[in-house]
Amino acid sequence: MNPHYHWLTEGLELITLFLVAPALAIVIAYKAWRERANPKKYGTRCVASGGAALVLFGVVKWLDADIRTPQYFLQLACALLSFLLFGVCVGHFFSVLLTIWHWHNSTRGA
Repeated sequence: MNPHYHWLTEGLELITLFLVAPALAIVIAYKAWRERANPKKYGTRCVASGGAALVLFGVVKWLDADIRTPQYFLQLACALLSFLLFGVCVGHFFSVLLTIWHWHNSTRGA
């Protein structure tokens, strides 16, 4: 890949990290708030997606590929998937927090 296109890959990473991942987190939290589902499910999904995001981010840091090599595409794909999984983790975490908050408000005394 030509290093002159580095701005394109950086832009894609920034859009994924700051626009797509938060939108995904908001959608997941809103869905959980509307359904009031089992918080254990959301907690398990939070831990699983957060762990997978950390592993993929570790792969990204370990690869440390140059933009002129084919390994850079693998590094870019792992970084983008890591950012998306982090958004999923945050969404499920907020779902657990919303469930705890709802439980706290329902058990609070008059």
